[in-house]
Amino acid sequence: MKIRKSLTSLLSLALLLTPLNLVFADGNMDTITMNNDLKKRIEVNIDSSITGNDREVIADVMARLDEEDRGNVIYVAEDGAIYSNKTELKETTELYDLVENNIYQSASGKELVGPGVPTNDFSASVIKDDTQISPTAEVPNPIGGTGPYRRVFSNNGYNWLSTYVTIPGAPYVKGNVSTDTPYVYLGGWGSNGNGIDAGLQYSTAFDNWSPTTLANGLMVPAPNNTRYRSNQDIYMKFYVTNPNECTLAVSGITTSGEQLTTTIVRGGISGWDKSGTGMRVKRMTTIAQKIEDMTTGSSIKNVRWHNITVGYYSGSNLIYNSWGSGQTGGYHSVPSDKVSVNYIGPGEETVSIQL
Repeated sequence: MKIRKSLTSLLSLALLLTPLNLVFADGNMDTITMNNDLKKRIEVNIDSSITGNDREVIADVMARLDEEDRGNVIYVAEDGAIYSNKTELKETTELYDLVENNIYQSASGKELVGPGVPTNDFSASVIKDDTQISPTAEVPNPIGGTGPYRRVFSNNGYNWLSTYVTIPGAPYVKGNVSTDTPYVYLGGWGSNGNGIDAGLQYSTAFDNWSPTTLANGLMVPAPNNTRYRSNQDIYMKFYVTNPNECTLAVSGITTSGEQLTTTIVRGGISGWDKSGTGMRVKRMTTIAQKIEDMTTGSSIKNVRWHNITVGYYSGSNLIYNSWGSGQTGGYHSVPSDKVSVNYIGPGEETVSIQL
């Protein structure tokens, strides 16, 4: 077990307790210095054209993030309002509402196929923990529908997950453009069973990947200017930044050749808090489908998950471990004849799906 004292968390808490525009008349000089330093580091990452309430909201959100995740931030509030520290991101981010089955649609009429497996497909409270569970176990009973998938999920008590994942490209990934969409993603279930999916969506048309989140029936993909190249190791992190607030951070090389971290923060995600109590995290490889059909010929091959860490917070400390058997709640390969796994250990495996 490792404990990391989170300076960012301490600074974030101090900032949240003290408005950004408050000037200390007296008090501990170290506290004043920390708050001023944090304010400067946040302000430098917010476009000058973002003012008023929008600036206050996004600054407040950024104060809760790990420092390395503050460069390009999209925040979606519980009411669906979009905030960002970059004008271009705010203006180009669209929300997609569930319209039918596994289809999501934006106000402009664009459609996306969702990650596939429902985010609330089972309640964390009814799953039996078993630290000796095997990689072929099917506990709890897997739920099918809307596409094949490989899922690995943790025991209760975790709300922080980081991983490297090798994302393939053509010809190792292909989807029937009209019906199938490959995904690799993180997420999990809150203490009330409320789920969130957070990761990468593949574009068959452009052979690249887009950060995407799905929660409460609302899908939020990052805009086109933040797409990531295929055939690289991507670093992804999923964590709780505030009660009912979950964050995805994706780092890698974009299609323009830039090393970039894109962060999507979702508010209004009930059942999630810093403690991790009753919560579970997961990692998924899937081909999402409008209508489930295991004969489309779509595939996603050689998705390598490695260097995976899970954790939770105790006060301002992040307590984390490598993902091992003691952290594993179970594995699902659905359907088993379409999913193949080169299993190295609970924290490393390579997944392929061939329809």
